[in-house]
Amino acid sequence: MKEMASLGESLVKLIEELQIEKPLQHGRAMQIWSEVVGKKIASKTEPVKIEHGTLIVHVKSPSWRNELQFYKQQIQHDLNEQLGEEIVKEIVFR
Repeated sequence: MKEMASLGESLVKLIEELQIEKPLQHGRAMQIWSEVVGKKIASKTEPVKIEHGTLIVHVKSPSWRNELQFYKQQIQHDLNEQLGEEIVKEIVFR
């Protein structure tokens, strides 16, 4: 008799078969953006998309865009730490 897999195991297998793990992680990165950067930065920014490991973030003003350059590596590190793997390889502020 064939052993039944748990729902969680079945979902993991389905995600792997459909090859949608990366898009799901990309969506999660966008969802946790405000949690990772905090309310102040989140109010001045909006993550737009992730393409080939590059997170594109819209910034409301040039002065904020310049300021965020100093925090880019830390934000990238914190995002990837929350995601449990290196999803974001680069951040571009526009």
